[in-house]
Amino acid sequence: MAAVSASGLTKRFGTTCAVEGVDLVVEEGEVRGLLGPNGAGKTTLLRMLLGLVRHDAGTIELLGRPFDQAGSAALDGVAGFVEDPSFYPYLSARANLEVLAELDDAQSRGRIGAVLEQVELADRAHDRLSGYSSGMRQRLGIAAALIRAPRLLLLDEPTSGLDPAGVRFMSQLVVTLAASGVAIVLSSHQIGELEAVCDTFSVLRGGHVAWSGTAEGLRALAPPSVYRLLTSDDGRALTLAQARDGVRVERSSSGLRVTAEASAMDGLVLALAQSAVAVRLLEPDVSPLESAFFALTGAEATRVGAAAELEPGVGAES
Repeated sequence: MAAVSASGLTKRFGTTCAVEGVDLVVEEGEVRGLLGPNGAGKTTLLRMLLGLVRHDAGTIELLGRPFDQAGSAALDGVAGFVEDPSFYPYLSARANLEVLAELDDAQSRGRIGAVLEQVELADRAHDRLSGYSSGMRQRLGIAAALIRAPRLLLLDEPTSGLDPAGVRFMSQLVVTLAASGVAIVLSSHQIGELEAVCDTFSVLRGGHVAWSGTAEGLRALAPPSVYRLLTSDDGRALTLAQARDGVRVERSSSGLRVTAEASAMDGLVLALAQSAVAVRLLEPDVSPLESAFFALTGAEATRVGAAAELEPGVGAES
């Protein structure tokens, strides 16, 4: 049984079609990344799956329950948030979760202590939310979702406001939850933050699915990778690179920027070694998944982890 089975989902805001004809299937234990520039329709899609906005066309089935027939009961075992999770700023983290648990079920209240430990907020549980950083609020949003012990977790930009350590923590948490059988859908316009945890991806552009498949399949679509190269003699390295087939190179403010397939890059590194040019740094400037994402969405490639921002349509959401 699929955790999510959606077909032909469409949502319009006035004359703007934010999502049109979107199909989405997510299996138990699968981590699906929703990718796309701002305005692609990611948040609108999640709002429909969470019942926050009504779809104009199409069907939704969550954990085997048709949304149109089951109504709110279709959301049993489903949790998550869209955009920034909101809480009462004058209450503590624990008190906020207690309020939410009262609206849910008796078991939710008994899980509060465990989920605060899980998101590493137990030592700040009695502090008012007004003193929380944006990253801590984001962790509390995850905690609020986890008190339901969900089988399906839908998260919109879950790494927003997190520092690098927080992003790493979130990745580890997602992997742990998926290993226990939880199906997870993560939306982001920053593919670098999803690359390590997602099994599959759906790339949205202009409200449509531009591509859907496995992470390996997305990498296979990638054009030649872009690398940052620093050597003991960048001038000599530039000359050697320009003489090799399948390699494009240009100077940058931080060394050389080399575009090449993996085999061509291997040949260049060997040629540098044979010419006594030491490689001091070689790292992806744009990862293969990012390259594929930029190619599918028509966005301009930027440095690793940077998103290409597109102007959202009127009434459409990310």
